[in-house]
Amino acid sequence: MIRRVQVLVFTYELIPLYPVYALLFADAGMSAGQISVLFGIWSFVGFVLEVPSGALADRIPRRHLLVAGVLIRAGAFASWILWPTFPGFALGFVLWGAGGAASSGTWEALVYDELTRYGTADRYARFLGRAEALSAAGSLAGTALAAPLMALGGYPLVGWTSVAVCLLATALASRLPVGHPPTSYADHGTIDANVDRTEGADAEPGYLDTLRSGLREAVVNRRVGRVVLVVVLLSGVTAVEEYFGLLAADLTSPAVLPLLLLLPTAGYTLGAEFGGRLGGIAPRRLAVTLTVGVVLVAAGALIRHPLGFVALGVGFGLVGFGIVVAGARLQETLTGPRATVTSVANVGEEVVALAVFGAFGAAAGTVSLPLLTALAVVPLLVLTLRVPRWLPPAQK
Repeated sequence: MIRRVQVLVFTYELIPLYPVYALLFADAGMSAGQISVLFGIWSFVGFVLEVPSGALADRIPRRHLLVAGVLIRAGAFASWILWPTFPGFALGFVLWGAGGAASSGTWEALVYDELTRYGTADRYARFLGRAEALSAAGSLAGTALAAPLMALGGYPLVGWTSVAVCLLATALASRLPVGHPPTSYADHGTIDANVDRTEGADAEPGYLDTLRSGLREAVVNRRVGRVVLVVVLLSGVTAVEEYFGLLAADLTSPAVLPLLLLLPTAGYTLGAEFGGRLGGIAPRRLAVTLTVGVVLVAAGALIRHPLGFVALGVGFGLVGFGIVVAGARLQETLTGPRATVTSVANVGEEVVALAVFGAFGAAAGTVSLPLLTALAVVPLLVLTLRVPRWLPPAQK
């Protein structure tokens, strides 16, 4: 099961459209403000559907949602190539937001519960780090693939290759374990590997009960809520990554640009891998690591030279390290509907991302993009002061 998920997360991000889709929009006549609106549509759809889909993942076999989510995303990329106008781009982001909502929180819950079922939940932090690293590596490979595809066939070839990769990921998702939600979510008890799901079905909570239970744990339980907030802020601010392509546009040619964008992707890949290997890091040391990462991201954005992307890559890697560690601590802290609570965290991330996109859109033409990028990540310095108090030590 672990290897199947690892192959899936790599393939899921093997999308050559990632480093060039902002340029696709710009070349189609979209302004910086319109591009920010498109990003906002994407986040809004995820915001609306995230928690309901998470609660659904705590009610039905999770594999079904994963398959549906990847298939819907294929339709999103196809719409961009078939209908390269603002409505077509908006439709693509609606589909992508819906597909992402179906997937996010679902695969984490599936893996954690499967590991728990076999008595190996202590391996989750390492698994999460490796999964994040493979995900970033898939993005890295897709970014590298974008350069020759752009040279050979431009945006259409890049787009249809991305659709084909999504269809391959759909086939891979269909081979995962079914992922039945544990019946112990009914009472917030521990997961019982020997539960017979064919018995006592009438006693299981309904969809709304599951939804309320997950929301209550994420919002009312202060111990869980603080960890959720750390995950939300760290992950949400990485929405600035969507502007890296535009940030690099005046530093190199479109054909070489994907190669420059390999640096932050490679940095995140290494950071995620080490986040899994060093998942037991003390909260205070993690706070220092994040502080250095935030400063480097801001500095890298302000340095208007390709070398600035080196600093950006290192800083992004350190932030990725923190995201993996915080994500693992969240799963260790949870006792209730796992996918629902994880989806609540993802909703928070979308709120932060919407704020980032809104700020970029409102300030477009007034404040330079490098300065906006730096200002967007600086608030994380306040969070680093709270990490030692909000993030619990790793479970032994």
